[in-house]
Amino acid sequence: MRVLVYPHDLSVGGSQLNAVELAAAVRDRGHDVLVHGVPGPLVERVHELGLEFVASAPVGRRPTHGVVASLARLAVEREIDVLHGYEWPPGLECHLAALRSPAVAVTTVMSMAVAPFLPRTSHLVVGTEQIAAHERARGRRRTSLLEPPVDLAVNGPGVPLDLAGFRARWGLDDGRPTVVLVTRLARQLKREGVVLALEAISRVARTTPARLLLVGDGECRAEVQAIADGVDRVHGPGTVVLTGELADPRPAYAVADVALGMGGSALRAMAFGAPLVVLGEGGYVAPLTEQTLPGFLWRGWYGYGPGGTATPAEVLADLLTGLLTDPARRATAGALGRRVVEDRFSLVAAARRQEAVYEAALADRPSSPATVGASVRATGEYAAHHLRRRARRIAGGRATEDFNASPLARDGRAPAGGGAVLWFAGASWDAVAGTDRHLATAVARDRTVVWVDPPMSFVARRRRGVDVAPVTEPWPGVVRVNTVVVPGVSRPGLRRVTRSLAARHAAHVVRRRGLDVDVVVASDPEQTLPRRAGRAVRVYFETDDFVAGAALLGTDAGHAERRRRTNVRRSDVVLAVTAELAEHLAALGARVRVLPNGADAEHYRDVDGIAVADEVTLDRPVAGVVGQLNDRLDLDALDAVAGTGSRLLLLGPRYEQDPVTRRRLDALIAHPNVQWVDRQPFARLPAFMSAIDVGLTPYAVTEFNRGSHPLKTLEYLAAGRSVVSTDLPASRALGEELVTVATSPAGFAAATVRQLAEAGPGRGGPAASGRRAFAMQHSWTARAGELLAICHDVRCGRAGARGTTS
Repeated sequence: MRVLVYPHDLSVGGSQLNAVELAAAVRDRGHDVLVHGVPGPLVERVHELGLEFVASAPVGRRPTHGVVASLARLAVEREIDVLHGYEWPPGLECHLAALRSPAVAVTTVMSMAVAPFLPRTSHLVVGTEQIAAHERARGRRRTSLLEPPVDLAVNGPGVPLDLAGFRARWGLDDGRPTVVLVTRLARQLKREGVVLALEAISRVARTTPARLLLVGDGECRAEVQAIADGVDRVHGPGTVVLTGELADPRPAYAVADVALGMGGSALRAMAFGAPLVVLGEGGYVAPLTEQTLPGFLWRGWYGYGPGGTATPAEVLADLLTGLLTDPARRATAGALGRRVVEDRFSLVAAARRQEAVYEAALADRPSSPATVGASVRATGEYAAHHLRRRARRIAGGRATEDFNASPLARDGRAPAGGGAVLWFAGASWDAVAGTDRHLATAVARDRTVVWVDPPMSFVARRRRGVDVAPVTEPWPGVVRVNTVVVPGVSRPGLRRVTRSLAARHAAHVVRRRGLDVDVVVASDPEQTLPRRAGRAVRVYFETDDFVAGAALLGTDAGHAERRRRTNVRRSDVVLAVTAELAEHLAALGARVRVLPNGADAEHYRDVDGIAVADEVTLDRPVAGVVGQLNDRLDLDALDAVAGTGSRLLLLGPRYEQDPVTRRRLDALIAHPNVQWVDRQPFARLPAFMSAIDVGLTPYAVTEFNRGSHPLKTLEYLAAGRSVVSTDLPASRALGEELVTVATSPAGFAAATVRQLAEAGPGRGGPAASGRRAFAMQHSWTARAGELLAICHDVRCGRAGARGTTS
């Protein structure tokens, strides 16, 4: 590919540096990449990385006509495939240039909110899961997540830097511990945190020797210098060291005993193993810990609002004092930060994801009418934005085009009108994670989820070794309700009683916690929705064909059909996991929306860099089945694969009920080229997926399976693996470029052998990137956004609730 990367400017800043370093990393993957923009200090880094730099035409009011014409000309002359702009001005200019050239436009927004006038047909890349979910819910389906990467080859404890010279230059060698903040001294987003850090270091210095090293420059420099001078007058010279902008701030991170920051600066501090305290807005102060990590991974390295009754300066001073006086605590916090960066934010992994985004953009070009329509709409929205800015200036206010001024993350866990979700699940929280748990976990990033386990008798609990309190919090944002009942939970006379007890228990927990329930979901085939739910939207969600699979689920088809009809009648909206299942439900007069399964694309995105689990003893290449081994499997297909001599890994618990299935599974596992590994924690699955070259979805073609949407298929794609499936509608719907569908056991085995022959060293090529790119667009976060958007539209009485229809 030929790619033009256009940062919003070439001064030294986190977004710009990310753009340039990522451009070099994509170049290193074999692509032609050039950097375009107005010359600035960062051009030196562009040349250091061996990238070509092409100066931009003079920039005026954005978007600038001359810049657009220059980009379009470059795209034609240099045969550019992708025009990639960072932040809204270059993104809009790249979009307009793409209209005049064969190139496709991609826009990366690392601000904390997306400009609403960016064309909705453009391929958008954002830096947090929260923003990605928000934009997809607003209709931007071409939205990808790529968190700000860090080049660990040049950022880390082992990187050779002249730290002695740096300490001597800035007077840091007097033995005092150093708190470091690298930031722009800008009024929007940054100023509050800088002033807070100055106030806190003044408090710390009363009892603990410490200094603040402040690296950066900007419009607030004079104001910050005045406050710093005041701190020095009270506590002595050198309590605050203000360096101004540094072309290479790495030594500052390297000398930090504690780091403060947000966004990309926070990640670079973590790369150097510095304990991190995130400074947001509105008094937000929080250290990076195992408990705060999920929140940061959801909304980014930012936060809004105070966390208690103490002032933010008192909170920060207490945190700093505790860290500076406890070396063991600093070491633990620093090691956590470094591990998070290595696992999730490395530049090498980000380059693979960026490449996948480009490939997806080239494969999914919007049609010309759609592009023109989106451009017209964007023009109107930009004109309205411009008029609002002028009105603010006329009224004496401060006009800004920095969308960091109104971060989405300010909204906290539950946006306006967003209450709790009461979820009657089809399996307990501790069971193998299925559709409802994955989806509820994603929803919990934005709402409180009250997860209601199916009731279990005290006899069954004792037999299975279940020891769960009635109310627990197993995941951030999730309240789990577990109800113990008398034996006979599945008997016809007790079914209704036990489910009523579970509903009463859940209602008691909701009242006791003062929650306002917005949505009630029933994905348990035995649970009926309430007759009345106030303002809450009642959702009946069939994650499988509960009627066709009644025997497998431990009930009878007549009972399952009656429960289905009751829930359809009581629901405000019905969701089905496949189009086939939706047809069955629509025949009952239901208002049905299709919400397919998703994939935890982030969980599997770096499997090629993960060591294979020690339990795996098979040599490569390996075909694998990940998931439950039960009566749904097409054992003829798996026997045929084993019969070819191909190595086959079966990963998952055995839940077969039919004695014939049990005997056949025993025989399959006894095969010399077959290995079975029992259930593994979700966190360890990437290490097993790393061993697999081809993923298999071998479900028997039954009425129950025809209505299913196998999770394993999307997980294989998220890991970049080729997939062979039996002939299921959900597999055919994905397309032959993603899944090979076989119609017979012999065909299944032949397709597996063929895919294994093509696997190996080349499995990380463009095809794998395309699979990962597809999975990125179908994450559980995206599905959670669609679910909440559907409920919002139903509540507002709109006729066309948004949902995935394929």
